[in-house]
Amino acid sequence: MKNRKIPKRKAEIIEKATDLFYSKGYVGSSIRDIVDAVGITNSTVYLYFKNKDKILFDIITDIGSVLLRELQTVIETHDDPVECLREMIFRQICLIDIKRKEIKIYVEEQCQLPTDYRKKAFTQHRQIYDLYYKVISQIAEKGFTCDIDRTVMTFGIFALMNWSYRWYDDEGRLSIEEIAENIIKLYFDGIIKK
Repeated sequence: MKNRKIPKRKAEIIEKATDLFYSKGYVGSSIRDIVDAVGITNSTVYLYFKNKDKILFDIITDIGSVLLRELQTVIETHDDPVECLREMIFRQICLIDIKRKEIKIYVEEQCQLPTDYRKKAFTQHRQIYDLYYKVISQIAEKGFTCDIDRTVMTFGIFALMNWSYRWYDDEGRLSIEEIAENIIKLYFDGIIKK
């Protein structure tokens, strides 16, 4: 698959919309706000996007694609499922440091998508869930986990990771890597047999 370069103007629209959706929320941001932030006309936005929903959808699926690539890279480089799961969690949490705005939008604004876009975004989420579930199943099949339902274990990972962007302070006491290591310890001490 070829890497297609995003036109500069489209990238600017996504960047400014990301800033606005992060700070004001999707509902609190209008096309007019985006237009003003980029310094373009309404018609220019509509050259690249059907509507504001499509902008949100692209932001959500773009960060989802970044995460999927990261996780797939980890899976391809690890034979040991325990170490694989550790690194998957580590990399997903560390994305907060460079993609905090996109992650917030991904977690909080998905419900704003109309049904057709929401279904497409859910398909991508399901791929992410399936990657984690598969690795957890490999660990469980080796007898390394406590007697906890695999679905609960998988959603438990997301519960620990997904809200970290809200309280992580890049000038705080712990680095994002230290937070990732602590979350991994919290999770693994809870599900891995001693």
